[in-house]
Amino acid sequence: VFLHIVADTLGSVGVIISAVLMQKYELMIADPICSMLISILIGVSVVPLLRESIGILMQRTPPVLDHALPGCYQRVQQLQGVYNLQEPHFWTLCSDVYIGTLKLLIAPDADSRWILSQTHHIFTQAGVRQLYVQIDVAAM
Repeated sequence: VFLHIVADTLGSVGVIISAVLMQKYELMIADPICSMLISILIGVSVVPLLRESIGILMQRTPPVLDHALPGCYQRVQQLQGVYNLQEPHFWTLCSDVYIGTLKLLIAPDADSRWILSQTHHIFTQAGVRQLYVQIDVAAM
């Protein structure tokens, strides 16, 4: 939003300057130059918005979570009764709302409710608001 406001302001200033140059000095080239500068400013201000929107639409792992998730995976795999963590997928629903899914392979005698509770707690600390966990019990 800030970049958009700055681009609009600079565009308005550019139009005023080009109008003065055209009126006082008859520099008609000032108008197309101003138009090109305004279009460049708009393009530069749109790039971050497009990058973030594409990341959300493609369900990319949020950059904010890139460093936290490996530690979370490790902590979950160290829980008593967890054999393996599989198919993790985390994405952004909207700004600052992170959702994830994963699958846990656990021991037949493991306490699945405790493991589920601890897994939710670990990922909540990392900023994940909603977590869907599929628990599979290993064959004996």
